[in-house]
Amino acid sequence: MKKISTDPGSASAEELAKYWRLPSARAARDLARKVGIRHVGGRYPWHSIWQAEGLAPPPRSRWDELKLPHCTADDVAGILGESTRSAQRRGLAKPDASFPDPIPLRKKPMIWRRAQLRAWQAGLPVPHYKRASTTAMLSPEASKPRQRKPVCNLFNPWAAARSAATGND
Repeated sequence: MKKISTDPGSASAEELAKYWRLPSARAARDLARKVGIRHVGGRYPWHSIWQAEGLAPPPRSRWDELKLPHCTADDVAGILGESTRSAQRRGLAKPDASFPDPIPLRKKPMIWRRAQLRAWQAGLPVPHYKRASTTAMLSPEASKPRQRKPVCNLFNPWAAARSAATGND
């Protein structure tokens, strides 16, 4: 009997470095810390990783394709038979509306989801993943109502003259 998992699991720092196409596990740990992914027992939960990339919790049927390592501009250039610079321009200018958007995790190097690129290359509909709401991504401080500054009650020499002139003693 096969157990159906309700959790996609977690990734080690080495797996995260391969997934994000980073040079080392240390760079992966630094980026995870920067984008707010907390490790649990030295591993990073996939739901937290996808949330940091701006995705809502995906359905179970999408977990395997979302765990594929991302593609850099060099990979995209190899797929398209173009130069790396052309691949970067394609990600920025988007001459083809069906071409997938880069992941907004970091600016350089740009990275794309492998499943989206494979579908686009094959001429199939590009899979779209549900985006997380922007209000959920705000910090807790940003969602709190602002408190007004207390009114400063300093000595006002003209207050006594005004109250004497109006007869309010």
